[in-house]
Amino acid sequence: MHVSLKTDGSITIFEEIKLRKEVAFMINGSCTKSDLENKYIFWDIDGTLAPYRFNDHVADPDRTNNGMSLEEIAEHIFLTRKPSQHMMKVVYSCGARRNFIMGHCQVQQEMDDKQLWLDKHFPIIRRQDRILTFENISKADSIVEYCAGHRIDLKDIVYVDDVIPFLREAERKGIKSYHISSFLDWDIVNKPLLEQPDSATDAFFNIHNG
Repeated sequence: MHVSLKTDGSITIFEEIKLRKEVAFMINGSCTKSDLENKYIFWDIDGTLAPYRFNDHVADPDRTNNGMSLEEIAEHIFLTRKPSQHMMKVVYSCGARRNFIMGHCQVQQEMDDKQLWLDKHFPIIRRQDRILTFENISKADSIVEYCAGHRIDLKDIVYVDDVIPFLREAERKGIKSYHISSFLDWDIVNKPLLEQPDSATDAFFNIHNG
């Protein structure tokens, strides 16, 4: 991709700096508040709103493809999980038109515990806006079906998850999708643009514009 923003005098130097930084954020994949404002946002839970590593492991000790064992679920271990403070700030400050949950669960008990966990940590997301399904159901299809049933245009949807195959499927079905890594620089990219450090954007445009 070649980007040329050399000014011809038609814009001020301050406008050019602002434009350079907006383009740089778009290219580097960071999500900004303007990407989320007035959108219907579907948030994953495990690995997105809460760290995936929990109870001293990443993978189910019983060697399934899940993060928790059935024994841990039966002991309601999820209720002791701490949310990501960073992502709480993102959810509460992003300016969404409406926030949703799009989560996968193994069994009904996990769904019930996640509802209680969300009640405590993310009450901004109402129970009627939480879609918790079993793992054999496509998240992308669930979002598409929900939007079709509620007359929501897919262009107004944003989906956030930590699982790349889910994001690829959603993107191919017309849903704007972000990996959780796009939120690592949330505090930086959402400062007023003219307060941003110039080093990263200067390096980018020096490479692309000679």
